[in-house]
Amino acid sequence: MSTGQIHDLGYKRYVGSRRSVATRWRVIMRHQMATAWKTWWRFKPWFILSLLAIGISTALLYAFSGTLFRVFLRAGGAQPQFVAVILPLSLFWSNAIAFFASLFVAVPAVAGDIQSGAFTFYFARSLRPRDYVIGKLVGIAAMLSLITLLGQVVLAAARLGLSDNLDQVVDLLPTLPKALAIGVLGTLIFSAVPLGFSALVTKRSHAMALWIAYYVVFGAMVDRLAHATNPAIGALDLSECLRAVALELFDLRMGGRRNMDLPVGVALISIFAHVTAALALVFWRVRSAQRTGVGGAS
Repeated sequence: MSTGQIHDLGYKRYVGSRRSVATRWRVIMRHQMATAWKTWWRFKPWFILSLLAIGISTALLYAFSGTLFRVFLRAGGAQPQFVAVILPLSLFWSNAIAFFASLFVAVPAVAGDIQSGAFTFYFARSLRPRDYVIGKLVGIAAMLSLITLLGQVVLAAARLGLSDNLDQVVDLLPTLPKALAIGVLGTLIFSAVPLGFSALVTKRSHAMALWIAYYVVFGAMVDRLAHATNPAIGALDLSECLRAVALELFDLRMGGRRNMDLPVGVALISIFAHVTAALALVFWRVRSAQRTGVGGAS
């Protein structure tokens, strides 16, 4: 009578390092950043374009800060202090570039995972929904900050470096934290809000269309309506909210119409409301996928 035999197939207990559960979001973050940087059509062209814009703005700042331009402006009756306008006006190009970057980096993040069925893999590895949301948000914000935050800080530092004397450096020193605040707000807008649109639908193309419709089409309609009726309506336009905060921080008014500007308090409330709603939508989508998928973690 034959008897069964048990052979050692080479199984070995895992003896490697064990990381804390709290660090799992870093895996999602690194994967998101690597995916965005992998090809030329997602993030790299917009980053290169932002570097060109930073270089041009810095060159203009250097040229307009020269003695020859100051003499020419004084002779023409213009105010030489218009150099300070270059920094807040740089929001126009940084917002445009960040929008296109978010279209290819942030919008496909969740919708692409839903469309490809990646959630089954994530939650089979016992990944918590908050780890997924934090990892995606931090990874996208880290990439987009190279466009929204880096340019503002570089221009503010250049403005300080072109000061005539130490007293002017001290006077312009608040420019740096102001530029940092604007850059952080811009990073938050273009990272979190398009991520919410990515979680709203299950196809990348539909999510991209929704983000374009909301930011460009709906934003333009709201801007026209705000100029015609009540400026507070402009709070629904994210670009107008960011512009209002920048003008308030740098004490500037476009055309001198103070009463037609969006109140900065309303603008900040709108920005944080958009970000909160977007992140709540992402968490809801990921939580629903976890409950209907394979595995899961508490």
